[in-house]
Amino acid sequence: MDIESLMQRMHAVTDENEKIQIESLIKKEFNTLSDIEKEIVRKEFCALWQKKIDHTAQILNEINIAQEIEEISKYLSLSRIAKDYFGKSREWLYQRIKGYNVNGKPAKFTDSERIKLSQVLADLSRKIKETSIRISS
Repeated sequence: MDIESLMQRMHAVTDENEKIQIESLIKKEFNTLSDIEKEIVRKEFCALWQKKIDHTAQILNEINIAQEIEEISKYLSLSRIAKDYFGKSREWLYQRIKGYNVNGKPAKFTDSERIKLSQVLADLSRKIKETSIRISS
């Protein structure tokens, strides 16, 4: 069994004794490698963890977007935003805001959709501010 498989197995188990046994197998397997192979494993390990960190950061970003939109959604018609600015349905927008599963995967905004949503909110903010100024004059 290779080190990557052992590491995946270790992260899947919840029993502490089993984790210790797997960790021992990883160390034993690692010690049989040449210095070059050890360096390759180290780099792959770091790349794997960086990928997990990036994925976690992306999830946190999606959660933050959902929380921010939730705060203002009481005052905005998300249905109109979806239709007028994205040419999509209300459901499409909610799927991305809430991260609902679509075709077996969580729906999320693409980078360009996230930028567009930010621009939409800025545009609506400008319109509200201009209306406020006209009303107060």
